[in-house]
Amino acid sequence: MNWHLEVPISNYPFEISHKDTLVSVGSCFAQHIAEQMSQYKFHCLSNPYGTIFHPLPILQNLTRAIKGLEFDEALYLQRDETIFHFNCHSAIWADSESDLKKKLIDVQTGVLEHLKVSKVLILTFGSAFLYQLKSGELVANCHKQPQSNFTKSLSTVNEIKNAFQSFHTELKELNPEIQIILTVSPVRHVREGLHENNLSKSTLLLACDEIKNGFEDIHYFPAYELVIDELRDYRFYENDKIHPTREAIAYVWEKFSRTLLSKSSSSLIESLDQLFSGLNHKPFRPNSAAHQQFLQRTMELAKSLSHQVDLEEEIKELKKHLQ
Repeated sequence: MNWHLEVPISNYPFEISHKDTLVSVGSCFAQHIAEQMSQYKFHCLSNPYGTIFHPLPILQNLTRAIKGLEFDEALYLQRDETIFHFNCHSAIWADSESDLKKKLIDVQTGVLEHLKVSKVLILTFGSAFLYQLKSGELVANCHKQPQSNFTKSLSTVNEIKNAFQSFHTELKELNPEIQIILTVSPVRHVREGLHENNLSKSTLLLACDEIKNGFEDIHYFPAYELVIDELRDYRFYENDKIHPTREAIAYVWEKFSRTLLSKSSSSLIESLDQLFSGLNHKPFRPNSAAHQQFLQRTMELAKSLSHQVDLEEEIKELKKHLQ
């Protein structure tokens, strides 16, 4: 008996291989996918601005990178002797405004260079609730500032769609061949309220659908639906009942990789899993002949795969234990 409904995933008109460069930006779920890709040695730029939930600040930052524009000088702030910027997550910080400005210039330069050559841009939207300073500027993160400094609103589908269309025009002038995958994060935003969270996710789902239907190079991956509708159980959430567990993330990654990765990259991932298993093995007798033979076989596997991906660190680690 089938105990759940399976979320259908459409075929995509392209595939991803280890030869490709990718950029993944947005909610923390964007980072989860990017971390999986980086683990398997894909070239993937992961959340250069830190975790950002709302589509508008995400698209604003990316558009600024494409146009070569610096971050707004008026949006730097100091908290706990640390400098932050309202357009980035608190993971992006420095000890002085000049240092943070240099860091953000480097971030934007890196984003621009990656977008120029990337085959795929993954955008993961987390919330449709938009925070703005009372002066009107959008913020990606409130940085624990008083709530009275901000206004909060639920963005409309048209607002998100129009912002995306403007960004899309700039992006395609930079890189006409790039494909875009939209996803909605399954991370719940319960601080807004459960009903409000559902309104927010519904807005994002509708916006993604409108955007996807308007462009041939825009595609949707159902990360949200896989967790909410297919797994459909609180045991796949951490104790906070907000963030998906490692098992849930692995489940979504398996669906993602099965659908979007090339056969050669899928085969390479299987070999890398075998290599990582060998590297993580904890021997009872490290100096025994049997374990040294095991290490030698693992080294041979690493060297054979190193022609396809960078395994310099793994080979260096193996050399430390070989006698």
